[in-house]
Amino acid sequence: MLKDDLLRGLDAQQHEAVVTPPSSIVVHAGAGSGKTRVLTHRIAYRVAEGTAKPENILAITFTREAAGEMRKRLTNLGVDRTNGAGPTVGTFHAVALSLLRQRLIDIGQPVPNIVHNRTALATAAAGTHRMASRPREILAEIDWAHARMIAPADYVQMIKRLQRTPPIAAPEIAEIYKQYEQLKVKRQIVDLDDLLARVIADMRADAGYAEAVRFRFKHLFVDEAQDMNPLQYALFEEIRGGRPDVFVVGDPLQAIYGWNGADRMLFDTLPDALGHTTVLSLPNNYRCSPHIVHAARHVALQTGEAFDITAVREDGPHIRIAGFDDEQEEADGIASLLWQYAPTAGAHPWQSCAVLVRTNTQLLAISKALTRAGIPIGSTRQPPEITAAIALAAQSTSRHGLTTWAADILYESIDEAERTVAEMVRQFVQQDTIGTVDGRAFSAWVAANATVPHPNAGVDLLSFHGAKGREWDCVVIAGAEVGLLPHGSATSTDQKREEIRLAYVAITRAAHQLFITFARKRNTRNTGISPLLQDVPTSIDMPVVAMPTITRMARRASNDPDLLDDLTTWRRHLARSLFQQPTGICSDEELKRLASAQPLDREMTIDDLAAVMGKSMAQRIAPAVLPLFERHASRS
Repeated sequence: MLKDDLLRGLDAQQHEAVVTPPSSIVVHAGAGSGKTRVLTHRIAYRVAEGTAKPENILAITFTREAAGEMRKRLTNLGVDRTNGAGPTVGTFHAVALSLLRQRLIDIGQPVPNIVHNRTALATAAAGTHRMASRPREILAEIDWAHARMIAPADYVQMIKRLQRTPPIAAPEIAEIYKQYEQLKVKRQIVDLDDLLARVIADMRADAGYAEAVRFRFKHLFVDEAQDMNPLQYALFEEIRGGRPDVFVVGDPLQAIYGWNGADRMLFDTLPDALGHTTVLSLPNNYRCSPHIVHAARHVALQTGEAFDITAVREDGPHIRIAGFDDEQEEADGIASLLWQYAPTAGAHPWQSCAVLVRTNTQLLAISKALTRAGIPIGSTRQPPEITAAIALAAQSTSRHGLTTWAADILYESIDEAERTVAEMVRQFVQQDTIGTVDGRAFSAWVAANATVPHPNAGVDLLSFHGAKGREWDCVVIAGAEVGLLPHGSATSTDQKREEIRLAYVAITRAAHQLFITFARKRNTRNTGISPLLQDVPTSIDMPVVAMPTITRMARRASNDPDLLDDLTTWRRHLARSLFQQPTGICSDEELKRLASAQPLDREMTIDDLAAVMGKSMAQRIAPAVLPLFERHASRS
């Protein structure tokens, strides 16, 4: 793609971030500011102007979904892994796995298995201790220690120094942690954090190996850098090797993983650590309506930190805050609120709705209430059928066996889960050609890389943390009350500030409609609206209309929008994807003229579009817009 094409449609701040000459660059990118677009366009621009070769680019993200989205966008920009010579894009774990596999193969050592059931391993490490029934809490402490690069022998001392409160006495956790590490050695398995630790150790011990890695990755790009923990930062620094060619993007207001070992100070002090750093800002929020941006700003101000957020898209409905007597009434009220929203959201209203909670224990009552109300719930976990199919593929002992299994499945099987995994095998074989390629390697690649599709479309139910990096047209923030927001466990100043940032993240997941609910009493405990949301700029306690009957709900769900509604939705989504205002795509008057241009005696054509929008614009929008006219013409 030509350089000028890569710059088209960028705002002034985005343009500056893409074209700034190569150096140490840190970008403060607010929620909805188009940071992924800037990152991918920056990479493509560097390739187009000849200052970076694709095969020397390393782009690190924090989730598999983000890595997949970045790869897709780079491919659309003409930067892909053609003949294996493209940029490397992946999570810290995926990058470390690839480096470690190549390293071990080069020196003739076996590639270790990645543990697939950490819960069982933690239970075995606890033995007869009462914590054996609470493996998730054990793993939370172990993961925190790994992230902070703390060995079992140092755990007790570091817990005191960092003022962390473990679920039981620190010496008991330290002993379970020690047993966990010893079991991994005994069983010849590793967990994902071990991948990073081993690559770091090898690069520090072998200067030749470190130089080879740095020769391969000359240009570093890091997304969501505010969430880096010391272990990830150590790998970043080893690969960087003191060189200035780095482009790091993050948002201090979205640093929400301190409880899991992340240290936002690593990002805050990065300009000084890199030296001679250019610091840029992306303040424009293209995702959220002004009402939502104002609410997010109201919350963010309570951190006492400086920030820059600007709402640039068209306004939407007011935020609604609704209080209920208890958690059950709140759950039923959430269903009612969603049904009130549904008629404004087109033919498939649930596909861009989410209910977000501070703790997962809140989800059960909400899930039951939505089911009673006839509202579908989206899938948030890997289906067991997919897990089983991955296990089948993992039994292949060679590249030939693996590819043959995938080909047979795609040719013969009608099982959707097996076919999905077979497509993943094909992707693995095409992308990951370094070292041994067999079922075990595929299974490890899935653990570190693959994004498994969740086919069930419906309202997503997620924790605030689980919603990070995602967005929906309509969001319900549930349980926005004393004791949950901020969470009662947040006692230190840093923890309380992280709770404020967490509320900010939850609010900015909503693009168009935001509902905030709370219970006045939860589990017999009197609560009340969260202090973080007091005086938020909206109408408080607006009445919630009674939930419609099942008959009425079914009729409403099948009531499709008219053509102008669909065109308005198309314009809004296109504008958001281009980080522009909807009126920058076309004016309201042009949209109305377009909706009325449908011929009565024939199909809509690109020439009809051109008569309203102009020839160039018509050619660009025809693939998306003409099917809308066709659908409405067939309906009438």
